[in-house]
Amino acid sequence: MSEKVEPTIFRVYVAHIPKSENNFKSESDCEGKLDLILSFATEHYDEYGKGNGVFNPTWEVDSQSIEYVKKVKEDYPYPRVVISIGGFCSEFPFNPIEKNDWINNAEKSINKIIDLYDTDKNIIDGIDIHYEAIYSSEDDFSFCIGEVIRRLKNNKLSIKLVSIAPTKILQTYYHKLYSDNKDMVDFVDYQFPKQSFSTKQQVVDLYKELAFDYAPALVLPEFSFNCDPILLDGIKELFILEIIPGNVY
Repeated sequence: MSEKVEPTIFRVYVAHIPKSENNFKSESDCEGKLDLILSFATEHYDEYGKGNGVFNPTWEVDSQSIEYVKKVKEDYPYPRVVISIGGFCSEFPFNPIEKNDWINNAEKSINKIIDLYDTDKNIIDGIDIHYEAIYSSEDDFSFCIGEVIRRLKNNKLSIKLVSIAPTKILQTYYHKLYSDNKDMVDFVDYQFPKQSFSTKQQVVDLYKELAFDYAPALVLPEFSFNCDPILLDGIKELFILEIIPGNVY
């Protein structure tokens, strides 16, 4: 943490693919690498709330939206497109019916989503893991997600980027996943708005702690502009101190 870092990565979750390229210009004009995170691919659950690992996109997938994403890749200098699995709430938990079936179904169904965009060239660059509820053991979460990531990275030449999105409550699950798969995880998009802060220094201290715990992956603070002002002040302080490589919105 003693080195100064120039923030060059901007990641944004996109639930609705715009039809006009102009809707994207403000984000795309930022310097550095831009990650467009398609959110979310969610799985099917049975009557007991257990998932089968068959993922389908909740964002619109039609010829227009697919062509739009391809055009963004062509027209901007450093765009990367990432598929996020999971969801923003506890409605979509990680809770497999059976581990091995879940892994096989997840691999096949995510590959199908990737192939929607990659019919002629590599469009999808990575996978994001964004579960905000986990109803399994830490070992099962790490094993299942880790195996899916490994298979996708090994079988899809385009998949070069993997990120995870821990929260305070699920920190032990995500850290176990990271520790078991350090060679596969590139970014840790920590969800700062999921906890409260009394001072901006607490934000800075937490970031430094996370950067140490998840090294050598790059830790990015996830936030929104309508979140707690103290958190925003803390994020601004991190930029002033030049110790974060970018952010997630």
